[in-house]
Amino acid sequence: MNRIYNYLTLTLLGTLALASCAKEVVESDEDIEKKVLDAYIKVVYNDAIQPTSSGIYIIKERQGDGAGVEEDCGVYVRYSIRDLKDNYSTTTYADVAKQLGSYADSTYYGPVLWEVGYYTIVTGVEEALMKCREGDKIKVILPSWMSTFGYSGSSKQHSSTVIYEIEVLRVVKDLKEYLTDTLASFNNKYYGVNMDTTSSDFYFKTLNHGEGDTLKIGESVNIWYVGKLLDGYVFDTNIEDTARKYRIYSSSNSYTALSHTLTDTTSSESSLVDGFEISLWRMSHGGEAVTFFSPSLGYGSTSKSFGLYQPLFFYIKVEKE
Repeated sequence: MNRIYNYLTLTLLGTLALASCAKEVVESDEDIEKKVLDAYIKVVYNDAIQPTSSGIYIIKERQGDGAGVEEDCGVYVRYSIRDLKDNYSTTTYADVAKQLGSYADSTYYGPVLWEVGYYTIVTGVEEALMKCREGDKIKVILPSWMSTFGYSGSSKQHSSTVIYEIEVLRVVKDLKEYLTDTLASFNNKYYGVNMDTTSSDFYFKTLNHGEGDTLKIGESVNIWYVGKLLDGYVFDTNIEDTARKYRIYSSSNSYTALSHTLTDTTSSESSLVDGFEISLWRMSHGGEAVTFFSPSLGYGSTSKSFGLYQPLFFYIKVEKE
């Protein structure tokens, strides 16, 4: 790869030298980027691949046979982003991060959801996805001018050409139905009919009933908790031993009980997601429970470090009075 990039550098220097001889010719950054990209394609691919009309290159490394990607659907992917010198800036693969020496237990490595047709994916990647099927594995060589989100005023997400390496894991036409089925499958696998309460988007099980009546809105409690995704990734806890166990401990965090006053879910005063708040209504002082619920009762479309539209799982313990 050093040989390739040395060639690109010489090509670029030659271009700049020619430009300096003709003072009236001033090349833009985009013109220079195009020349570097052309040189890269020539050296790496022997000019054997052609760009789309927009200027991206799509290399299919594995052919899938699942559902095709369509407008207004969800696509679960795993991906990496690197530059033309093979420097990775992003990856959702733990093994790649370990090879690069950038792995961290606190980082989520797993499938993420991309929404097609909602101006949340850079235009060049969305164009490539629309040519994919479930099971495909592709590379997208993406010039910077194709890294906006496609709406007026959207700025480039990359300042130079990058390469996206993408696996299309699942195409979801009805996200709500898919998430409902995901929760039901998780329940059937780990809990079955033993849940205290169930619905299509909220599951709850009491582990320890505690003492006295169930908690009331307006009542103040101290809470210990562990927050996970359904695949077991721990994204938050205020229990120090748990944080150390899952290697997400941070000396900047205060591992003390969370003081909280129960509120109605229509209130804007609660600092808790609705599914957590609803669970507290079913608990008593000294009680313990587990709950898992749909994104509509969690973070919804808000993008977190582990993506968006993720079902959440919590272990909750309310301190005794």
